[in-house]
This record gives sequence, structure tokens and C-alpha cells, in this order.
Amino acid sequence: MNKTQMHQATCPFISKHGAYPRVFYALLIIPLLSLSSLCWVPQAFPEAFPESEIETLDIIEITGSIIKQAPRNLNFPPPEIHTSAHLKILEHLARPELNLIKPTPTHSRILLDQTAKTRNLHTPVQPLKTDHPLYPRRAREQGWHGRVILRLNISDHGTVESATIHQSSGYQLLDDNAINAATQWTFQPAKNGGFPVASTVNIPIQFDLRQ
Repeated sequence: MNKTQMHQATCPFISKHGAYPRVFYALLIIPLLSLSSLCWVPQAFPEAFPESEIETLDIIEITGSIIKQAPRNLNFPPPEIHTSAHLKILEHLARPELNLIKPTPTHSRILLDQTAKTRNLHTPVQPLKTDHPLYPRRAREQGWHGRVILRLNISDHGTVESATIHQSSGYQLLDDNAINAATQWTFQPAKNGGFPVASTVNIPIQFDLRQ
């Protein structure tokens, strides 16, 4: 018996060409695939969370002083309006056809362990860095004030994935100012059974003016 025959007799997992058979590699790969499937948790955002499960955080109050402008005396001549020419132009303009298509959500519903809530193992979102938005000068000059409620989609890393207006203050300038500030905020993410998960919260911001 030569050395090659002795080596094959003592190592049954090695083929006559000196390579491991496919069965041996399959036995190594299957456990690794099983472990990787357990580590993956799908994340989802607003469409996946029912309205009853969206938490409302503490209100953020923004105060500012009213800026009174000095009256201006502006004398402009009244414009000349030729109604007949305008009507002829409007008669030749066709009405545009608007086809509004509502986008369908593509996010899948997040799978949470419901036993975490029953055993008080669900930890809500906690703000970490929430710099208050500035009160716009134009809003203080015009006397604009009100409350805007933002809806934030917070990732499992605590960053704001998206921010939308859930309830408007009635003034787009105040709404936009609140949105721009909220996109820079960071949070301690919610936890489900000790594991960080994505979540959706509402945050009210109150703009108040002082005399």
C-alpha cells in the first residue's frame, strides 16, 4: 500500500482527488444560514403602525416677542385693468386634466414581540438632542402663532428618517421651520424586549408670542 492509498483509507471525508465532498460543505453552510436569519429584523414606518400605537411626546414650547413695524406711506397709482382682453385670453385656455394617483405604501409591517408589552419590557422613545426651532422674524412681525404636531419616523439607530405635518399650525412658515429643526434631532430608540426597534411618534410644537 503506497502513501496515497494509506491517506485515503485514514481520511474517509477526503476524495481521491484530495478535496472535501460537497456534503461536508453543506453541513458547514446550513448552520450559518440559520443564525443569519435569526439576526434580521424587518423595520417599517408610518403605514405599519396603527394610530393607537403611535405615542405623543411632551410638547415643545417656542416663545418670541412681537415685532412692531412702523407704518409706511406708500402711494401707488391704481392699475389699469382691461377686462375684455383678459376674458378673450381665458376663453382660449383649456382646462388642464389632473390625474391624481395616491401612492401605495411599500413598507412591510414590523414584527414585534407582543409579550414585551405585557411584561413591561417595551421602552418608549426618549429625546436626546432636540434643538428648538427659531421663531421666524416674519412670523413675529405678522403676529403668527399656533401649534404644529409633527409625525416623526425614528429608526432603530435613533435618527429621524422622515418628518411630516400631522396637524398644521395654520401657517406654512411655522410648519416648515419646525420640520427643518426636527430632521436634525436624535433620540434614544424604542426597545422591544431589550432590542432597539423603529418607531413612529408625534411631537407637538407650540409657537407663542409675547407682547
